[in-house]
Amino acid sequence: PQNVPQVDSLEENSMEEAADILLKLLDRAVQRRVMQAPMPKSQSPADTTVAVLFSGGIDSVVLAALSQRHVPIDQTIDLINVSFYKDADLGSKTAPTSPDRLAAILSYQEMRHRFPERKWRFVAVDVGYQEVLDHERHILNLISPLDSTMDYNIANAFWFAARGVGRILDLSEVEAVTSALESKEAVPTPSQEPLLRFAAKNNGSNGKGRLPCRREGCTRLAPQSGCIFRGVCKVCCGKLQGPISSYLGRSARLCHAHNGQKKAVVGKCQTSPSQATRSNKGSSITGTAYTSHALVLLSGVGADEQMAGYGRHRTTYQRGGYEALQQELRLEVNRLWTRNLGRDDRCLSDHGKEARFPYLDEDVMAYLEELHLEKKCDMTLPLGEGDKLVLRKVARKIGVMQCSTLQKRAVQFGSRIAKVSDKSRFGSCRQATGQRRILDL
Repeated sequence: PQNVPQVDSLEENSMEEAADILLKLLDRAVQRRVMQAPMPKSQSPADTTVAVLFSGGIDSVVLAALSQRHVPIDQTIDLINVSFYKDADLGSKTAPTSPDRLAAILSYQEMRHRFPERKWRFVAVDVGYQEVLDHERHILNLISPLDSTMDYNIANAFWFAARGVGRILDLSEVEAVTSALESKEAVPTPSQEPLLRFAAKNNGSNGKGRLPCRREGCTRLAPQSGCIFRGVCKVCCGKLQGPISSYLGRSARLCHAHNGQKKAVVGKCQTSPSQATRSNKGSSITGTAYTSHALVLLSGVGADEQMAGYGRHRTTYQRGGYEALQQELRLEVNRLWTRNLGRDDRCLSDHGKEARFPYLDEDVMAYLEELHLEKKCDMTLPLGEGDKLVLRKVARKIGVMQCSTLQKRAVQFGSRIAKVSDKSRFGSCRQATGQRRILDL
């Protein structure tokens, strides 16, 4: 690797210096991958050469913001966002809502204002479950020999996103969703979890009436009263009910606080963000049908594995500290090539397109490998703040703020493919495990 600071100097770098160096290296990595990108065969003026797999999370938003520096200004950059839904929902003529879709719209709106000279095209890829089943055998062949439900769900998200068949999101829908989210502030209630989760504020304004979950190793917020297990969050409550559900042969749903009927909440947050967007006229399915022909796809793969972006990394830290976390990250990076990239590349290239991974650039990886772990992440800070700490600082330097405190959701959960697919196959998401073989069903 060239132009990477020496190991001795990395220990002395402040967080600001670390973010500046990472920004410089990422900028160069993106430049290498978008300069001279090939034109699609159609050579249409409307075609673009570069697209970003755009979840709205910090990884993809940083790549989009950096790519606009190097893609010719007369070219549009496609931001491809995929969302899955049950086919029964299509009859409502309501735009599919998922955590990734809402996060992407917020970040897209911010980037439109932050970089007004750049032409952005938000490509909303909406996929019904029947279409997933239509392509099931082909996708299973692509990811073979992998055959777990987790691999299959992730593969679906990448395959349909790379295909790029969707619609150009209408600005009225963008503004309706943005207004609904900003007016509701996504405050959770005991029976109502928000689709978007941001880092907890120190003043507790985003957790009114809620305290940290008392279950060891959990950092989520829990209601002060109402839960049958007294003071645990919704996720832990579900886990504690697991043995009861197994005995009954169905979901127990014993907790009135977490499993009861959703009630209207007095105040600003009377509905969840997803309900707000469904009730708004601007959230109906609109936009022009469009297929992205960009041959270069930028992906954020590798950021989480190097900068402790997944929830399991926080659990590892709580069990063994930074030493255990360092070993876990090194293991994940070393197996990334066989565990993730083969599957992802086969799904993305199946449509004649090339995936490029700036976070796996040689110089970027060399720098992050030598950077002190506590600068890459600070597990004493809340979710959405301490994970991928240095990258969040980079996002703020670029000027994209919406994503800088957004908590991580894996692609299979953010796009809702896991919810749609697992419910159909197992009867409920709780019955599904990521490593269960899809071919056993």
